[in-house]
Amino acid sequence: MSIEKLLTFQEFATHVQEEMKGEIDRRITDKDIIYALEGGKLLRPIMLILSFRAYSRGNNERYNRALESALGMELAHSASLVHDDIMDGDVSRRGKPALYVKNGIGNAILTGHRMISNAFRISVEHGLENAEIFLDTWDKTLVGQIEDIDLNEHLEKIFNGGNSSEMLVKEYFNVIEMKTASLFATACRAGAIEAQAPQEVISLMAEYGRNVGLAYQLADDLVDIAEGKLEEGIIMPLINAYGHNINEKLIGMLKDGKLSIEEELEKMGTSLQEVYKKGIVKYVHKSQEIANSPLIPDSIYKPLMNEAPFYITNKMTEKVGVTV
Repeated sequence: MSIEKLLTFQEFATHVQEEMKGEIDRRITDKDIIYALEGGKLLRPIMLILSFRAYSRGNNERYNRALESALGMELAHSASLVHDDIMDGDVSRRGKPALYVKNGIGNAILTGHRMISNAFRISVEHGLENAEIFLDTWDKTLVGQIEDIDLNEHLEKIFNGGNSSEMLVKEYFNVIEMKTASLFATACRAGAIEAQAPQEVISLMAEYGRNVGLAYQLADDLVDIAEGKLEEGIIMPLINAYGHNINEKLIGMLKDGKLSIEEELEKMGTSLQEVYKKGIVKYVHKSQEIANSPLIPDSIYKPLMNEAPFYITNKMTEKVGVTV
């Protein structure tokens, strides 16, 4: 199907996924890197190409450069997952054994570094502005991961009363801003740069991607917590359920499965889904407001920018029976 005839974001996403698989086949020969890339949803490349299309208005002259840039984004993102799996001890990724389980920790670490190197090479080939954005974003992602490593350290602040609930929520959002939203923002910014958009549009696209990324990470955290994982995202439901009345014994019971955060929220007249849904909807609506900006030309892609945040978050939250 011609891309000009695509009517829905799902059709657009499928088209970009096919194009990206072709790009990976053409440029990547290392079997371990291919293994690490296989099975990904390619969300960041999809958002990059959507941003590119929204301003280029179907002009294909620079499309191959946009695809290269999208591949660089996916290489960097997938490399972070390779390393995350080692740090978190996750044994599977994308429906198959994690790379370190398959090939050993040393191989996985070095493969991840090679992926980052390849991604940076692409950014350098696309000019100084792209290279600087790549480095800044990668640094933010690493800092976000460092902040996220030790959940107990964050919960300790609750035990000791060192931070207000507002500060803890702010800290949580700071982590997801660096870990996830920054990559979505960079993807959309890069797409606008490849489309040779003016700076005000580039900045607008970055803010659009940031809000989509925040909504997506909230949706991801909702699914994780609903599936029983005790991770950073539990700060929001904990505060909703207990305020500052949290102690080490309580956290221990949650970790041991002797206490259900969902049941505790129900006692407070709310639910895990509602706690997260409110935040997801907030950032979806913010991204849609940006998508409707008069700075973005009218085309078949403008409605897709409107649809994208709903589609991306709902594909995640439908796993736990939630739609926004």
